[in-house]
Amino acid sequence: MNKGLNRWVYAISGVIALLFAGLIYAWSVLSGPLSSANNGPWDESALTWTSTIVMVFFCLGSMFGGMLQKKIKVRYEMWISAVLLLAGFGIASTATSIAAIYIGFGACGGLGAGFAYNAVLSSVSKWFPDKQGFISGIQLMGFGIGSFVIGKIYAAVVDSTNSGEGFSWNSCFLVLGIICAVVLALTGIFTAKPGPDYKVPVVQRGGKETSAPYEEVTTGQMVKKASFWFMFLWAILVSVAGLAVLFLGRPIAVEAVPDLSAGSVATVVGLISIFNGIGRIIFGALFDKVGYKPTLLLTCALFIIAVASIIVALNTHSVVVLYISYIITGLGYGGVTPSQSSFVNKFYGTENYPTNFSIMVMNLLIASFGTKIADAIQRATGSYVSVLLVVIVLCVIAAVFAMLIRKPKTAQTA
Repeated sequence: MNKGLNRWVYAISGVIALLFAGLIYAWSVLSGPLSSANNGPWDESALTWTSTIVMVFFCLGSMFGGMLQKKIKVRYEMWISAVLLLAGFGIASTATSIAAIYIGFGACGGLGAGFAYNAVLSSVSKWFPDKQGFISGIQLMGFGIGSFVIGKIYAAVVDSTNSGEGFSWNSCFLVLGIICAVVLALTGIFTAKPGPDYKVPVVQRGGKETSAPYEEVTTGQMVKKASFWFMFLWAILVSVAGLAVLFLGRPIAVEAVPDLSAGSVATVVGLISIFNGIGRIIFGALFDKVGYKPTLLLTCALFIIAVASIIVALNTHSVVVLYISYIITGLGYGGVTPSQSSFVNKFYGTENYPTNFSIMVMNLLIASFGTKIADAIQRATGSYVSVLLVVIVLCVIAAVFAMLIRKPKTAQTA
């Protein structure tokens, strides 16, 4: 690969790759025709476990990808991802048992997405040492809105009720697998790290934080630092908060505005995904501009404002307040992933970023159970407000953890 290409070529290629790798987040849409509610072969409770399985294997794929980067080129990881996603969708498309769905979409799909995720973020970030947060936000925007955009296309062409009108979910899964494999194979050609002669533009900011990392540390050193654990806990809490709201987004909208049409409900819930993508760019750039602490605290504040607004919508049945609350929810949730990526780069350096970042991403293993927790609270209390109040408490605790994060002593004057 010619590493003399403009660095934005690698960035654009990364966004395209993550648009399709992000399909693992579209399971709630993809699984519709498989549900017994739509004359599908499996009940909803069995299908929901696929989301948990795919998240577990996504984290493992990211970790394995980070470990492999010292042994193979990142483009090979993209090709491994292409093969895994093709196999995953292929197995799922011929599934006659729920186990095949778990193995295909859950295990193979999750691993494939994890490999691509780590390969793209770790390589593209090295081309933009002067825009760590911003470039992470752009890449993660692709990962965030891919499921929404492609999910919409899937929903438009698939026979969602198994009535014989439209394409079967089996054929759609197979086509998606082939498209994902082709896209990731092609973008893999443009996935590369800069050579040792690449000039790193370091920008000074008038006494504020510079774009250079505070220090370069190994993974073993990183997990011994208090800053890592405070950030890890922050990420768990805000991710649980975001996932809980996403999980209950549709039923909350229906209860808040009972006369809202099905199409309008889908639109208002879709606002979370759209503004999640927009938020990732905003918060990525904000991280570069104002540093880690204001960015983390603003994320928590937006979640609290959003959840408080949802409670108001539930009590007033105002469609305007509902729309605003979901927009703010999306923006707040958009601050989670670029903050993690930029934080790892800033605090622990670029040398071991692939492995260090994959360890930070493991917080999703715990956070993925947020939907189960939200469901249990709602069933136990019969109220969405009880879940939302718990979310506010989680965000307040997360803000405390953000306040406890300290830069390394060697970086205090950076």
